[in-house]
Amino acid sequence: MKIQIEYGHDWLSLEVPPHTLMAGMKPARLLQDPAAAIKQALTHPIGTPPLADIARSKLARKADAQAVIVVSDHTRPVPYRGEEGLMLPLLSCLKAAGFREQQITVLIGAGSHRNMQAHEIEAMLGLEEADFSQVQVLNHEYDQPEQLVDLGSTRRGSRMLLNKTYVQADLKIVTGLVESHFMAGASGGRKGICPGIVGQETLHIFHGGRLLNAPQATDLVLEGNPLHEEASEVAQKAGCDFLLNVSLDADKRLTGVFAGDLFEAHREAVRSIRQYVSIPLDQLYDIVLIPAGYVGVNHYQAVKAAIEAARAVRPGGVIILVAKHTDADVLGGPGYKKALKLLHQHGRQAFMDMILDEKWELIQEQWQVQMWCRVLERVGGHEQLLYCCMDIPREYYRFLPGTCMMSGQEDLDILDERSLMENMLQRALNRAIRLSGKQQPDILFLKDGPYGIPELRQQPATPEAFTNT
Repeated sequence: MKIQIEYGHDWLSLEVPPHTLMAGMKPARLLQDPAAAIKQALTHPIGTPPLADIARSKLARKADAQAVIVVSDHTRPVPYRGEEGLMLPLLSCLKAAGFREQQITVLIGAGSHRNMQAHEIEAMLGLEEADFSQVQVLNHEYDQPEQLVDLGSTRRGSRMLLNKTYVQADLKIVTGLVESHFMAGASGGRKGICPGIVGQETLHIFHGGRLLNAPQATDLVLEGNPLHEEASEVAQKAGCDFLLNVSLDADKRLTGVFAGDLFEAHREAVRSIRQYVSIPLDQLYDIVLIPAGYVGVNHYQAVKAAIEAARAVRPGGVIILVAKHTDADVLGGPGYKKALKLLHQHGRQAFMDMILDEKWELIQEQWQVQMWCRVLERVGGHEQLLYCCMDIPREYYRFLPGTCMMSGQEDLDILDERSLMENMLQRALNRAIRLSGKQQPDILFLKDGPYGIPELRQQPATPEAFTNT
């Protein structure tokens, strides 16, 4: 049986045993007129007056009022650009209410991600083509103290350092995508503020080893999730006048627009996506194959797919991850690389002991390495995680989790990338079957990558092994 696997903007073919189960999200109801749905959300929001009314009231109190719109960065497929995107109706609404372009700032809430370049910003937002070229666009830089303001501490003791431009704005608008999140339960809403536009110290506590180690810090769980609670408290303190979030299906098509109150609109969005992102399973599988999807622009992001595969694989099973890394930095930031090397040097358990120690000084982006540790714990070791990718230099694999499947392709008389990747995938599947120790192992293909959330209908006999993953 042949299956098609997402690979960047292309698809790969793979021959799999006929008993392989292909599982994905339920079909979501698409919005037939995205542009109309966005305008409807702006005029009939959840829990707030229409955006135009809010904007006019701000200008009535202060003629030179400043508006800030927080947007996601290039790692999220938020539809900002064009006639069916978010930016044009948002900016048009503010302009009609009386805001001049010079009174509007778009703030890229990238958390600790790298700054976006001018050409990337235009490709994502399309401000020039929409004739809003006078709108200022800023990258939030989490490690620049002069860009931050201190708003005190949360109940857990987290210092609340936030982007000064946002905090000082008169009209605060937050945008983004709501999807399941493997740490915070769901993206969107409060996450546009925390971690989107917080400072380094706040980011470190939010992503600290102890918070992430909580069983509730997982997909689709908000109640009792310490990351959700911490982000919500920071967002409440920072303030938000209007939220504009969207949800998408596996093909990045609009399924919902949720606007209005930061918390009410976000809760409605989470209720909506839960109906179709959950993938019910009757069992765990010996082998799970998953693409890294759109979000897997580098190794740092690809762990999101590995975590979802870990929810579906049996303890000691095999995960095959296929990724197309398009980011300028195919691994991640300096802190991520440092943490990966520590994992390689000390091993999974010693690394976890280090980062959970009270005296540990957090390394930037160590949290994704902590997630790789979850995956390795689940499958039982590096040889059970097969990483299929052509974009990472071979020398980096010596300190990366898993097994590099590029080895063994040196002598192949194949020139095109697609054929090389298909060969790599076939070898990975053959190896996984051998590792399973079974003639006919149970194989699962999670076709939607990190966007579909596998959930057992009935917990296995040792539920702690599943919930800790």
